[in-house]
Amino acid sequence: MALTALYLTALLGGLTAAGLVYLVLFDEFSEEELVTITPLWFFPIAFGLYGLVSQRLLRRLAEGRGTRGDAARMSVRVVGPLAGLMLFPFLVLKWRSSLLVALVALVAALVWALLLWLFFGLVFPSL
Repeated sequence: MALTALYLTALLGGLTAAGLVYLVLFDEFSEEELVTITPLWFFPIAFGLYGLVSQRLLRRLAEGRGTRGDAARMSVRVVGPLAGLMLFPFLVLKWRSSLLVALVALVAALVWALLLWLFFGLVFPSL
């Protein structure tokens, strides 16, 4: 229960920060500042999402409702092909702790950060 609260807090905090920055305070920041503060909302969202998804997948496994691969495939069917990228840590990790999965998923978030960096480099090359 405490981990679920942690994941939800991180997710909602990140979403709130992103909404605040891009919907309310957008004109207060330069393009460079918007790019610079992206990790402040992006990493909490990634941590919260990976934590919540890992809890759900681990719960399915504990209930005996298939293998890790089955649970991941079910998520891909529900969410779509993009879920395959998000589920990569769960497909390769054999841990039974959502916190460990979420922490390792922060490494995956670094990959997403690299993709964001490339995106901003292509969209805002002058920064």
